[in-house]
Amino acid sequence: MKWIFLFPGKTRTPFLAAGIADYLKRLKPLAEARELVVKGAGGPDSDAAEHRAREGAALLARLAPGGYLLALDQRGESLSSADLAARIGRLRESGVKTVNLAVGGPWGLDQAILKRADWVLSLGPLTLPHELARLVALEQIYRAYAMLNHLPYHKE
Repeated sequence: MKWIFLFPGKTRTPFLAAGIADYLKRLKPLAEARELVVKGAGGPDSDAAEHRAREGAALLARLAPGGYLLALDQRGESLSSADLAARIGRLRESGVKTVNLAVGGPWGLDQAILKRADWVLSLGPLTLPHELARLVALEQIYRAYAMLNHLPYHKE
């Protein structure tokens, strides 16, 4: 299964960018994975709904044709790491070829993305900075593959 991690704007925080690069590298032997960055919207003093809409349109335009869309949103389904691994395993077994994982910018994801999503997942009830959410999402996808492949990374 191929993973495309869709992010609006470049990850600017150096340690988070390094962590994202590290987990992409770790994931690649287990599943094809790449980061696809679309243009982010304006600054924090701007209209949030307008920025969400622009970022949402940019993300939708870059979805892999026929790909499954997994969107991260605080109001989505919350799972344990083991349940996430099981769900990814079922997706893989069902023949899903490409998963687009969309993380919003500072204002979250636009409703157009959430409506189009095949699955909306929450990383938990805490509000995370969008760059940190990118890293956490990648770590959890890697953890899921480690569990599915019986690697020693995940210990219960």
